[in-house]
Amino acid sequence: MTNQIDVSKTQGVTRRDFMVGTAAAGAGLMMGFSVLPKVMGTAREALAAGNYDASLFITMESSGITTVHITKAEMGQHVGTALAQAVAEELEVDWNDIRIDYPDSHEKWGLMITGGSWSVNWTFDQLSRAGASGRIALIDAGATMLGVAAQACSASDSVVTHGPTGKSVTYAEIVSAGQVNRTFSEDELKALPLKKFGGYKIVGQSMPQLDIPAKTDGTARYGIDVFVPDMIYGQWISPPVRWGAMPKSVNDSAAKKVAGYIGTVVTEDSSGVQKGYAVALADTYHAAVAAADAVKIDWDLGPYANVSSQDLLDNAKKLVADPNSGLAWVLDGDAEAGLKSAAMTLEAEYITSTIYHAVMEPMNCVAMEQDGVYHLFTGNQWQTRAGAMVAEAVGVDPANVVIHQQYLGGGFGRRLEPDAMIPAALAAKELGRPVKLVYDREQDVRFDFHRSLTFQRIKAGVDAGGRLVAVGSPSEIIACDDSLTGRHLACYNHRRPLSPAGGDP
Repeated sequence: MTNQIDVSKTQGVTRRDFMVGTAAAGAGLMMGFSVLPKVMGTAREALAAGNYDASLFITMESSGITTVHITKAEMGQHVGTALAQAVAEELEVDWNDIRIDYPDSHEKWGLMITGGSWSVNWTFDQLSRAGASGRIALIDAGATMLGVAAQACSASDSVVTHGPTGKSVTYAEIVSAGQVNRTFSEDELKALPLKKFGGYKIVGQSMPQLDIPAKTDGTARYGIDVFVPDMIYGQWISPPVRWGAMPKSVNDSAAKKVAGYIGTVVTEDSSGVQKGYAVALADTYHAAVAAADAVKIDWDLGPYANVSSQDLLDNAKKLVADPNSGLAWVLDGDAEAGLKSAAMTLEAEYITSTIYHAVMEPMNCVAMEQDGVYHLFTGNQWQTRAGAMVAEAVGVDPANVVIHQQYLGGGFGRRLEPDAMIPAALAAKELGRPVKLVYDREQDVRFDFHRSLTFQRIKAGVDAGGRLVAVGSPSEIIACDDSLTGRHLACYNHRRPLSPAGGDP
């Protein structure tokens, strides 16, 4: 049911029409954006001509089963159910008819990222309007089938009903007839009235989580569960330092004694996740691990070999002491004046340590190249970025990297990074066969993109009654620094005046 889009046709397009339509009787209902606004004709004509991003957002089968396409990562937070609730609420579809899936990466989906509790916040309105447009289109088509005015009809639980007569027609019957054909301009879509708090039947309710059956009966597939034909296993031979090392030479004479050992590939990483990799390849995972342990590597440890946690802390303190470094992250009112007028000021320093994400499922990826396209099977929180970085590493256009999203066995921000994907793809490129790479726990502890340490010096002022009047001053800085290792990990050095003088914090 998914149409391939000629991206060249979308250049310069800033306004798109939202279309709800069926290509033919029994073909199913599709809701999505047009590719060529004002040129494509009706929804049915656009669908037939291929000028229609048919898979975007929602599809409804002739049976009435409705699938919401979730472009977020499912890592235990049940994001698919939450977003499906937004659609179902406005679409007025029976919850028992709702399904969800997690589509492959593609630029048509826009920014694909899951983190910061953004998923519902960023997409609730968009998905609600998609559901509302679908309901309106179904009511229009249903009213035509009933021979009544659409204004006198309403929808609920996948049924369109004519109020004065009680006559009704189901969504399944409407879609099967293939007569849904409605287009909404961007302005019309934005103007659609949506339900308010207090009027919800599905949103805000504790609905059965749609991913629970698969997770309990064993059919849910995580990245580590993926197997493809002709696949071999790769074990990354991790360097002694976190970043900056490159293999100079490899001695695999001992590894050749391991049954199933194929060889060790050494590649550079132009994406910057690492300087380069050595990956031991074998027929089985255990053989790859045994071979990796047996391979002897002479490393160029790079410029950060002797950097310690104390060095990072000392550098953070140095940044804090420099009032000219960093940037003002939050400015609210005149904090300096508030501190000067305060009856008493308090100052304290706080330090947080480097933190390990500790995801349950080890980092992993199956990578394969087919007809110039790299296919990556894994669970990732930032498909847009990961696909582009893998493309840079293997030397192809980002359009030729497809991430087949799987369930994530824990994320917590750890899987915003593509570090398991890149060596798997590079190894697959070198060998010409699919490669499955899995981190062991020790590697993940050492090479996690840790939440870096912070050093914080905070100053606050209170009035005579002990009421907080200001936080921050020109020298108050929060430094989160990992620059000594060459990694760019949210390294901020800034002052934070948080409240206006005399105001509430």
